[in-house]
Parts: sequence; C-alpha cells; structure tokens
Amino acid sequence: MVLLNAIPVLLLSGIVAAGGNNATTSGTKHGWVSQPDGRGTSDILLSSLFTVFLCTWVSLHLNVPAVHENYWAQFRRKCRWMIQAVMAPEFIIGFATGQKVEAQRSVEMFKALKSIEHPEWTIRHGFYANMGGFHLKTAGATRTFPVNARQICYLVKKCYIKYPAFTEKEVWDKSKADGFQKTFTCMQTGWYIVQCLGRVAQKLAITTLELTTLSFVFCTLFMYIQWANKPLDVESPTILVSEATIEQILSEAGEAASKPYRQTPLDFIDDQSPSWLIDVQPHLGFRRGPPERPLPRFTNDRLPVIAASADAVILFIVSMTYCSLHFVAWNFEFPTQTEKILWRASAITIVVTAKIFWLCETYQDGVRLGRWERWYKRIFPDRAEKALRLQSTLEEKKKLLFIPVWEITIMVPVTILYSLARSYIVIEIFLSQRSLPSSAFDTVEWTRYLPHF
Repeated sequence: MVLLNAIPVLLLSGIVAAGGNNATTSGTKHGWVSQPDGRGTSDILLSSLFTVFLCTWVSLHLNVPAVHENYWAQFRRKCRWMIQAVMAPEFIIGFATGQKVEAQRSVEMFKALKSIEHPEWTIRHGFYANMGGFHLKTAGATRTFPVNARQICYLVKKCYIKYPAFTEKEVWDKSKADGFQKTFTCMQTGWYIVQCLGRVAQKLAITTLELTTLSFVFCTLFMYIQWANKPLDVESPTILVSEATIEQILSEAGEAASKPYRQTPLDFIDDQSPSWLIDVQPHLGFRRGPPERPLPRFTNDRLPVIAASADAVILFIVSMTYCSLHFVAWNFEFPTQTEKILWRASAITIVVTAKIFWLCETYQDGVRLGRWERWYKRIFPDRAEKALRLQSTLEEKKKLLFIPVWEITIMVPVTILYSLARSYIVIEIFLSQRSLPSSAFDTVEWTRYLPHF
C-alpha cells in the first residue's frame, strides 16, 4: 500500500521537474506525427486507449443481471458504467469500497448467529449475496427475487430458509475472472507506469493523454484491491427455497413490514438505500431503474455507507490524489493559452467539488449511522435523555430522507460543475494531440528492448 501511494508522489515530483521540458526550445510538432525513428501519434493514442480500456471495461465488477436479461441489455449497462468509470473513476472506487465494507459487515452479522450451526460465512459470500447472487423462491411464488446478506441472515435466523450450503470455493467458481486476464492487465498497466517513470527520468515530455491514463492506472490498482474478493461477470443466481409464503414472512415480521415495499418484499430488513436510482433520480425526474417489482436484480449504484474506518481514510486519500494529479499538467505546453487556462480552471474545479462532496457525504454518513447522536451523548452525558428524544423524533424523517433535500440541492450544482470540468479534461487530452513538444515523440532508450503489448 505504501508503494502504491508512493508511485503518484514520485511521478508528481518528477513530472513537475520535467514539466518545463514540455515547453523547451526543442520545438513543437503540429498535426499527425508518423513513427520513422521514434514513437508517433498513433503509438501514444493506441497505447493509452488500450490501457484505459483495461482500466475500465475489463476491471468492472458489476452485479448479477436479471434472469431474463439478454446479452445486449447487459452489454449496454456495462458500456454505461465504462463511461462512468472514464468520467469519474474515483466514484467507481467509492462504490467498490462501499461494497467491500458491506461484505465485511455481513461476516460480522453471521458470526453473531452463534445459536445456528453453519459453515463459515466469508467476505466472498458477502460480495456474492450483495451483488444479487442469491435469489429467494417462497412457497406458492411463480418468480424469484434477489436477497442480500442482511436479508439472508434474517431468513436464516428466523428459520425461513436453511443456511446456504454454498462453499467459498463454489462462490469463486461462479466468477469468470481468470489468472491470465488479471496478469495481462497488470502487465500492461505496470508497463505503462514504467514507461512514464522512464520518460520522467530522461526528461522527456509526457502528454496530457498519458498523464490522464496514468491516473486511471492509479485508480485501477485500488479498484482491484477493493474488488479482490468479488466474483466477476456472474451470469446466473443461486436459488434459495423457502417453505414459507412471502405473506407469512411479512405477517410474522409485524409492524416493521406493514408498509408497501419499494424494491422487494424484504425491504423492511434492507431496502437497498441509499441509492442513486432510488433516492436521487426521483427528485430529478429521471427513471428509477428496472420497472419490475420485486426487483429482478440489484442495481449497481448503491451509495457507500462506509463509516469512520481505515477504508474511508484510504478512499479519501485515493480520491484526492486522483483529482490532484491533474495539477501536474499545470505548466505543460498546450496548443493555445486559452486551453491551458481552461485546464487549470478544470483541475481546480475537480478538486474543490470533490472536497464539497466529501464534506456533505461525511456529515450525512454520520447521520445515517447515528454517529453524531453517539458523540452528543459522550460530550454531554447529562443530556442523554434529550438526545434520545431527539433521535426518536427524527427517526422517521431519517428514513424518509436518507438522502435529504438539502444534500441534493447542494450536490446537483456541484455535480454539474464537476461534470463540465471533467468533460473538458477528457476532450482536451485528445485536442492537445494536434500540437505537442518534439520530445513527446522521443522514445525512452531502453523501452524498445522490453516486451510489452
């Protein structure tokens, strides 16, 4: 982990030191540059785009699709998430971190079932359950619906189902990931890092496209770490059969299950909130995801509730490091002065909006988990009774406003500003290829003798 954090720092210091080299007296080359003696424009584009593809499409671990979904529906969904990964890779890391934390929580939940004998529930079981790997079929039902780890724990505890006789090895057998795919991705991304370090060492110019690609590589490393135990591209779920009817389960749950459900009949246990589709898009007038009820699959956009932990600190460091990497190109040579000013403004906007997002989410995360109430009781123990009354009166509001209106009001303009800044960065990395320093086309002396793809 220390080595991974050191890579962007080394590159930052080296590239900044070599930054003036992007505007040296060696001249500028305009237009498309061929590759007779060094690397050409096509080399820069193909190597960078292929690496970005590996960092987005290949690395995405999406949830289990609906049983009736065809290939093209799954393909379109993955394309949308690939675009999301290109536009905001730090948010994908946030989703991955939230899923990892939730899987870890499921392990603790099953450990608490001391009265029930069952094999060890692992973090892989937690990932598999929360991605929709288990579906429940109740007595008399004609169709199944996905159940997550919390819901399975409840059903096992109440003896509605038996503990899933599904070993960790069987969970991993559902994954389509193989050693060759991961090795290939690591080789290409590793080669890209080495190449950039070599250019820094020899004071050769690095393009904005390469700098942006390097930031994707940095994010992908942490994405792989957070999703290390999540099965990849699972195509079909595992069915859990209950002899009880869904009406019986709801009736015996009492008042907690009396309200109409939004996602699945087991919403009273866990309703998949907070989620972009469930809690944000209705306020914006957008569609709310799959129209079928119960949900045929778990959506991929459940917002992370990470709490104060090492994962939260790591996520903050990674996110802010990624956003700050755009400052490396502060003194790069751009085709026009206007483009340089817009790049600088976009870099500042991305960092500022990211910090606003973190402040809002840190506060609201504390509300969701009751952190502020607990702190209030510790700081003012003599007012504990008042805190309990406050908590009880706000409980229903907290459920209804898991993502409150004030946060949406702030986050909508923040998201628009971030999107505009990020869009300019993505567009500019290609526009800037029309005019690059001559040294950008020089090849690091030893790279031509190393194998790469």
